[in-house]
Amino acid sequence: FKYSFFAGALLSPKVPFRQLLDRSRYEIDVHKKAGVSPSVAMRRMTVVSPYPHWHYFDAYGPGKLKAVYRGNGIPLPWGNMRKVNDPCQHWAVFRRLSQPLDTSSAQISILNVGDEPRIYCCESVNVFDPAGNNRVLCAGIDLNPAISAQGGDAVSIAEELKSLCVASGGSSVIPPHIKKDLTTIAKILNINWIERGIQSQARLICSRGAVCPRQPSCYSKCGEADETGDNVNIIGL
Repeated sequence: FKYSFFAGALLSPKVPFRQLLDRSRYEIDVHKKAGVSPSVAMRRMTVVSPYPHWHYFDAYGPGKLKAVYRGNGIPLPWGNMRKVNDPCQHWAVFRRLSQPLDTSSAQISILNVGDEPRIYCCESVNVFDPAGNNRVLCAGIDLNPAISAQGGDAVSIAEELKSLCVASGGSSVIPPHIKKDLTTIAKILNINWIERGIQSQARLICSRGAVCPRQPSCYSKCGEADETGDNVNIIGL
């Protein structure tokens, strides 16, 4: 990842690439105009954007990450760099691995960091390596800092969205007043896939099935984490 990072810097200089991203509103297909791979373009987004709260995953199987960047502190999809026995299948990266799509897709998710819920948006795309193996590239941002910067109560908004998801079995249509707030953030950040994400349901997912927050739970033994002493987080991506 270190070497590919420097290669991206050489292929996509910061100022020209930022200008290109601004014109394209951070769409992934900007890589075609830049003459680089999707992975290079998505990694460079996390670096050249004036908004610092980004993450990036390059996954080629459950528990298998080729590259990872977590400038916003988001936990890893599998809790760490190894595969777990009860992964949450509602992660965008899991769904894209099992059900590849020809186009990119955006998702709004809820994540508990400590005792505080956070709203994330990510854009994911399937790519294939030279051997024909399916990989999923995912770039995303933490929206809470942007909401707070505009004078909004990010925690209250995240709590409301989380409650709606829990009450609806794990996912929920985003209500109009929250859509309005997130649309404003999307336009300020100039990221088009945030606007696409809010047109779909927000999702609540977890890092381990043992702590599935959905009602009913996706796993039958949700209390096992407490018994084994596992330290896990509820997350969305």
